Amino acid sequence: RRSSDLIKPLGNNVMFRFLDITGGAKGRFTDTHRSGIILVPSVSSQKVHRWGQVIAAGPDAAVKPDDYILIESLMWMEGTKVDGVAMWKTDDSKILAVTDDIDSCDRQ
Repeated sequence: RRSSDLIKPLGNNVMFRFLDITGGAKGRFTDTHRSGIILVPSVSSQKVHRWGQVIAAGPDAAVKPDDYILIESLMWMEGTKVDGVAMWKTDDSKILAVTDDIDSCDRQ
């Protein structure tokens, strides 16, 4: 059973996972040190377009599950977890490019 079978976005909404290893931010949203100090990276360090893989797409979306998408910087929101898979949400108006070739995605 695939996550795309469990969740059905509406309209042009797209549920995706990030391709880079941080899964949601360049770096981390927060970094807690042993002293208890919490450091938050600057917003400008997170302003970068990101590659993701479509998990599920609404009926009006211009992409389909398994497509690789380049999402405009900071144009996503935390979605949910389904069967342990973390998903993020955007809509297809925030997608800058789409490909079916993972090798064409710059995932640094």
